[in-house]
Amino acid sequence: MKILIVASNMVHIKNFHMPYVNALRENGHEVYIMASGDGADFNVPFKKRSLSFKNLFLVSKIKKILKSQRFDAVLLHTTLASFWTRMAIKRLKDRPYVINTVHGYLFNEHTSFLKTKAYLFCEKLVRNVTDNIVVMNSEDMTVAIKHKLSIGEVFEIDGMGVNFSRIQPVDKPENSENELINLVFVGEISKRKNQIFLVRALKKLPDYSLTLVGDGDESNTIRKEARRLGVESRLKITGFTKNVSKYLSEADIYVSASQIEGLPFNVMEAMYARLPIVASDVKGNRDLLNQKNLYTYNDEEEYVDLVRSTPTVRVNYDMEKYTLEKVVPANTKMYLSLINKKRRAD
Repeated sequence: MKILIVASNMVHIKNFHMPYVNALRENGHEVYIMASGDGADFNVPFKKRSLSFKNLFLVSKIKKILKSQRFDAVLLHTTLASFWTRMAIKRLKDRPYVINTVHGYLFNEHTSFLKTKAYLFCEKLVRNVTDNIVVMNSEDMTVAIKHKLSIGEVFEIDGMGVNFSRIQPVDKPENSENELINLVFVGEISKRKNQIFLVRALKKLPDYSLTLVGDGDESNTIRKEARRLGVESRLKITGFTKNVSKYLSEADIYVSASQIEGLPFNVMEAMYARLPIVASDVKGNRDLLNQKNLYTYNDEEEYVDLVRSTPTVRVNYDMEKYTLEKVVPANTKMYLSLINKKRRAD
């Protein structure tokens, strides 16, 4: 079969989808990539804002690609790319089979009414060209079924698989009395990940430091806020790094303030590193963690209390089912089964 894998950018493809590209090719299929950036077979410059009018002009380009290549199936990832690709598919007379893998709908109980309605409107607009939906948490599954966002069934998977080989679970000596307790978060620094909440809460945690592993659009805003609050000496922003294991091994507690998650890789890596975790009570986090690890989203007092009461000792989690070795074969088999079932029906 001829299969197209679509995501917003090549960073996403390289981080999450190359094992699937390789697995499908090893099964004898032609696999192509459409994304923004070098390395894509079809370089489509998706703009980061989902509703940007600049993305509207990409619909014709995507349609031409799909019409000329005549793919048997399209596997969609990321909200932005999946929506605009399906808008192009709506304009095809002879369309491919479409599976939309949702890495977390960009709305939940903490999203404004109007924003939620806008995102749902977009998903409903393209549901007639969405043959199946694959989700990564129970709440997204409820949304997809309740609002009938696909023609066929909705499936829940254990994420895309995590390569834990770069993470080394280690024991960390207890801190001395004069040492700060180190809080760590790994991920893009953005409004959605809400790291500014962690920085503001640091004011009420004088015995703690915070390490943000990563970079992003909100980095400068967070540095300014740390200076304003007088906590900059206890804040470290590493910038982009591949050596995540180093910072996890130095952590006492892993923290997350995210507004929305699918099934967060960063939390799973922290679990594999055996870290105690304090995370916002949102979808995705709820699917991975016990209620005792969770605090009400954006509730600073509850977060501070939970951090203070969390022992800085390593914890054993069962992460076997989230490994690349378990997840990639299972998901690849599911994708191919759905596509082949449709082909047999035709």
